[in-house]
Amino acid sequence: MSLVGPSDVSAAAAGRQVVVAPEQVALHFPVAGPTARMTAYGIDCLVILLIEVALVVGVVLLTPLVDHVVEPAREVLERLGDGTAGAAPPSGLVLGILAVMLLLQFAVEAGYFIASELLTGGRSLGKRLVGLQVMRDGGLPLTLEASLVRNLLRLADLLPGTYVVGLVAMVLSPQGKRLGDLAAGTVVVRLDRPLPAADLVTPGDTVPGAFRFAHAQIAALGTTERALIRQTLRRTETVSPERAAVLLETAVEALRQRIGYDASVLPAERLAFLHALLAAIKAV
Repeated sequence: MSLVGPSDVSAAAAGRQVVVAPEQVALHFPVAGPTARMTAYGIDCLVILLIEVALVVGVVLLTPLVDHVVEPAREVLERLGDGTAGAAPPSGLVLGILAVMLLLQFAVEAGYFIASELLTGGRSLGKRLVGLQVMRDGGLPLTLEASLVRNLLRLADLLPGTYVVGLVAMVLSPQGKRLGDLAAGTVVVRLDRPLPAADLVTPGDTVPGAFRFAHAQIAALGTTERALIRQTLRRTETVSPERAAVLLETAVEALRQRIGYDASVLPAERLAFLHALLAAIKAV
């Protein structure tokens, strides 16, 4: 996490998606690689297969009704043959049925991805299990239009039937984008679990003698104020000196008024003031 700067552009080009928070802090998400994405896609394909099997089972259970509906059409097809019962249907009809089946299969697959991504914030079941998420460039939430574009173009990525086009596009793209992502302006990122924040260590020369606080003053610090102390100390280590000075001034003045600390705190003492407060909190 850092302030927005020119380095963010190079970070994005190096395989990290930069998301700018309202506080103008740049959050870097690692871009998902082909292995993770294909693993997630394999899990999703298994789910889709189960859905399609369930649909087939449903059609079989409804077979008596289907036969009743299509019987008139079957008689017409027999007349179009050689006039004998059981004549083979025209080859064009067979191709048409196959085309309809392929379209229905694609509709199920596209519908699954579009619905799951929109309902879960860009995370299908496979992506959730692998730890991935789809977002628009810049970290914006996924929209219906973007999801439609990226999933309808999955047909092109699947060519020539083994996802070769999509894999080549992901390898060549600095951000691992397939054709659907390039057209929709989306990117798939890894939601790596962040490492736990390191414990704040109070420097030894700031604890004794510099600042003294009464028990009532420390008791006046609630959860919000204590979080402010820790977050400010951590932020000052990651931002520019100018930004750190502003953060320290704002936090120290708010805390000084909160606990009723009458003495002024010089700019050079603000960091020591926060460390002293933190040490006093730990000592209680």
